[in-house]
Amino acid sequence: MSVSEKSSPERRTLDQKMGQLSAVMMPLIEIGAMGFATYVFLYSLCIDYLLSPSPDYRSRGISPRRGTAIALMSIYCLLVLIVLLTWLRMLQVIWTNPGIIPLGHPDSEKQDVSWMGMEKYDAFISDYEGNPQWCDKCHNWKPDRAHHCRELNRCVRRMDHYCPWAGGIISEGTHKFFIQFLFYGALYTTFSWIPIAIFLAERIRVMGSKPGVWIAMLPLCGIFMIFAVTMFFMTFWNQSINYTTIETLQRGGVHNIAMLATRRDPNTQSPRRNSLSHNSREKPNVLREVIRSDGREYVVFQTQPFVNPWDLGSMENLRTIMGNSILQWFLPFQMSPCINHDDVKGQYGWSREVLDMARDWERDHPDRRITLLSNTRRGRRRSS
Repeated sequence: MSVSEKSSPERRTLDQKMGQLSAVMMPLIEIGAMGFATYVFLYSLCIDYLLSPSPDYRSRGISPRRGTAIALMSIYCLLVLIVLLTWLRMLQVIWTNPGIIPLGHPDSEKQDVSWMGMEKYDAFISDYEGNPQWCDKCHNWKPDRAHHCRELNRCVRRMDHYCPWAGGIISEGTHKFFIQFLFYGALYTTFSWIPIAIFLAERIRVMGSKPGVWIAMLPLCGIFMIFAVTMFFMTFWNQSINYTTIETLQRGGVHNIAMLATRRDPNTQSPRRNSLSHNSREKPNVLREVIRSDGREYVVFQTQPFVNPWDLGSMENLRTIMGNSILQWFLPFQMSPCINHDDVKGQYGWSREVLDMARDWERDHPDRRITLLSNTRRGRRRSS
């Protein structure tokens, strides 16, 4: 065994410990920064400067502005409350159910392990042989869009990234609350920065005074504001095109998709159509057809580069994470719809390009049908 192989488990253990340590230290730093900002904003600015300025302030023309102080304190406390509520909700899911995949037996090999219920799906991301993706570190199958997290040393469903600033893993269960946390964090830091900047300029102009805590708060809020605003728009945009951060980095690659196929009743076979009659699309790229020992037949397709097999359209992409109502988008209570994997068509919705590949293959094989399309048509009739 090589030195690198010997050190690999030790390296993974070190990554786990560092990840866990950072997920504790970074939130503590944020809590400290928020406590300092609260002291400066509520006491030093709103109470000591605006609500009841000292006689020294009044002698220099700084009169009480009680309405302004009460309004600023009310908005600030409301923003702090919603930021903390969203953050705590996200931490609760991180600590209880972030979507971690169970470990397999360390001696198990992929040919000896059952599919963990993947047979119930009409289509799934697969390898060349039509099997689900395998994780050789967890010794288990990986569901669609799952990735192995180095810090947790586990595979996680729809993993986006490991964020120590948020307190842990961002995945299908926490992605919604992470977006809300960034949104409210951007509002909070922006709101905290603007009044301090305005009244600091006034204080310098009227009194020639430059309080250190006010000056320290400006870059502190500014740094967190830039970070929160940038991360929110980047994360929200990725979700609008149904990409996680990891998938964005891998954008441009291809996906292998195994689709369950069945034989048609000879009496109901559809006539073969001319290949030019359906918009002259290229024939789908079929890697192979597989017949498993249980009799199930799968057709393994390969997508074109840059095709996102889960892109359902901007609004539908956002609904899968944020929810189906405006209240769900803004309130951190209900979980994302995408955590429900009870649709037999697949663990996540399939894009139009994926369905078109299946339709084109069916047209050239009148004696076969893709069950994904049958269930899609049945679902549409049921919903209508």
